[in-house]
Parts: sequence; structure tokens; C-alpha cells
Amino acid sequence: ESEMGIRCLAGELGKLQSPKELNLGSSRLSGNWRQILWGHFSFSLQAPLESLELAFCSLLPADFSFL
Repeated sequence: ESEMGIRCLAGELGKLQSPKELNLGSSRLSGNWRQILWGHFSFSLQAPLESLELAFCSLLPADFSFL
């Protein structure tokens, strides 16, 4: 169930056109940032994000390594 939710979120983020900022604060996505931001989303980015806010998110060592 959570895997499907992560894929859905990544798919929806992939529909954004040229975002400059992304705020995913207070989300419970620990250990899944690579899949969310790289799996679908990064291929649609035409320019790098200027700001990524992950306030109040629990990040795992793998999340830090990816980010």
C-alpha cells in the first residue's frame, strides 16, 4: 500500500512543469527520497530545483547520501 502511494506521489510530481521550489515538509517518506525524486520526477526537470524543503522530515543515512 505504501509502495503504491510512493509511486503515485512520484508520478504526480513528475507532472509538474519546471518547478523551482518543492516543499515536502512533515512528510513520512524516510528512505524513499531516491525513488520519489529520481525515479520519475528528475527526468521531467528542465532546470535544477532552486529550493527543496524537507522540514520536520525524518531522513535516513541513505536519504542524506542521495540528497
